[in-house]
Amino acid sequence: MNAEEVVKSKTHAISYIRFSSSKQGEQAGGDSHRRQLERTQEFCKKNKLILNETRYEDLGVSGWTGKNIKRGQMGELIAALKAGKIETQKTVLILENLDRFSRLPPRVAYNTLAEIIELGLDVITLEDGKIHTKKTVDDFANLICSFAVMQRAHEESTRKSDFTRQNWAQKRKLAIAGKEVLTKNCPSWLKLKEDKTGFEPIPERVKLVKRIIKLVKDGKGKREIARMLDAEKVPTWSWAKCWRDNYILELVKSRALLGELQLEQRKEQPGEIIKNYYPAVIDEATWVAIQPKKIKVFNAGPQSDANNLFTGLLYDGYHPDFHMKFFLTNKEKNYVYLSSDYATVDPLYLERQKAIERGEKPGPRPLSGSSIHYQEFEEHFLKHLSGIDLRDAIPAKPAAESSWLALLEADKKENDTALANLIKALEGGKESAMVMEQVTMREAKARRLAKALETETQKEKRERFTADSFEEEQQILDELMGAKTREARLALRALLHRLIERIDIYPAGLLNVPEDLKQYVWPDRNGMMCYSIKLVGSYKIWIWWDGCEVWDEGDAEIPTAAESMAELERRRANR
Repeated sequence: MNAEEVVKSKTHAISYIRFSSSKQGEQAGGDSHRRQLERTQEFCKKNKLILNETRYEDLGVSGWTGKNIKRGQMGELIAALKAGKIETQKTVLILENLDRFSRLPPRVAYNTLAEIIELGLDVITLEDGKIHTKKTVDDFANLICSFAVMQRAHEESTRKSDFTRQNWAQKRKLAIAGKEVLTKNCPSWLKLKEDKTGFEPIPERVKLVKRIIKLVKDGKGKREIARMLDAEKVPTWSWAKCWRDNYILELVKSRALLGELQLEQRKEQPGEIIKNYYPAVIDEATWVAIQPKKIKVFNAGPQSDANNLFTGLLYDGYHPDFHMKFFLTNKEKNYVYLSSDYATVDPLYLERQKAIERGEKPGPRPLSGSSIHYQEFEEHFLKHLSGIDLRDAIPAKPAAESSWLALLEADKKENDTALANLIKALEGGKESAMVMEQVTMREAKARRLAKALETETQKEKRERFTADSFEEEQQILDELMGAKTREARLALRALLHRLIERIDIYPAGLLNVPEDLKQYVWPDRNGMMCYSIKLVGSYKIWIWWDGCEVWDEGDAEIPTAAESMAELERRRANR
């Protein structure tokens, strides 16, 4: 059916433009967008159609994987049709060709095209001058022609994909063997060798990278490091006029520091890692040590005097999901307190506050409303930490320490196999709706598992490297203990975050005392403030306000309170 004959009943047009590679974009010197848009504008002008200002464009988005339909603008167009947001009676959709719409297997692509038409939107393809409507969608001749175009587009994309995959597979083999580089792109502190066989350091930039790493270990935040470099007028490594704090964060988190290159075959999932691709700047233990557990921990700027050594580490022992917040009540007298964030949602505390506002006599203060003097807690903590030899804290890991990691890896392997089988079924022409739904679910699960695996792997590495570095950290701790300068307190705070996973505080003592601790609590320490320190990858240490220490070593035999006190005195005497 001739498009110009049917289009006379239409008044508006919607354009859809797509190309697969960013090289086809105007910024890269490509002409695809301009050509498709101009052809659409010319057709609308010739046929007196009003081209909608809202255009649907998937620029640099693959049609072969169906990404433009699943998560792109074409998917949004279909969603708008289903929601009745497009006036279909007077509107047509204009494509340059069917391969712009999709490069999925023909049956899948045609089913999606038929869905759009069934929703009431006629489709015009400019390349062949045809219009696709409810009357033509089942026409045998039109069906064969459309299938032929879609089959050609799918085969062309498949052929290109196979060629590219084979080419990159060969390049990866050579890169892994150290015989070839994949691209000239590399981290800013490196450059391509003249013979193009590898990369070499830029000495002054590597020196700066090592300085940044030292500043991080000393407790400096990304913002403060960036401002420090700007103040010293250190030239940036790019077009940026100043050092960006997020660039410092990206640098610190980059595994290129270890000499690794992580390939990205798909944006949704990370590709394989090529080790020893770049010259390494630091070892993995150092890299793990400088990774921020939380972004906020790495945000400290020059406004911070490290008043709180435990930022992000202190928790309400009675409500473990809530932090103990740090607040200043009198700056001149340096009155600083710690209180639980649980008070913001505690019904008892909120009701007590309302009674005070009404001028009524409040009831007893709930535990969430209790506060403790920060300086007293810090002094108590550091005093007892100084009596602990971290080298004694290296744990004896159980045999099943990696069971959760192994379970995640097995689950990921099973999911990857299922996803590969679904894709084969899709390419083999299986029913699209059910298979596509399963593919979407499996891809989402793959992303979740990849993230969980990365988190668990990094946690395990952090625990292992922290335990391995306890002897070195013990020496640093001894040097920093009792220091008062801002620089020393920043370094001490950074050290505590490397060593400690969390600190749970119990201002009114243990309420539900575990069986293995009852003998140390009753009767003298019932109701006495205490706190537990969970070392990274190690044991939990219980400390009461009278100085009693108990090491919770799981199934290991815990020393008696008397033995703990005697050991504490012995350690102090030997220091």
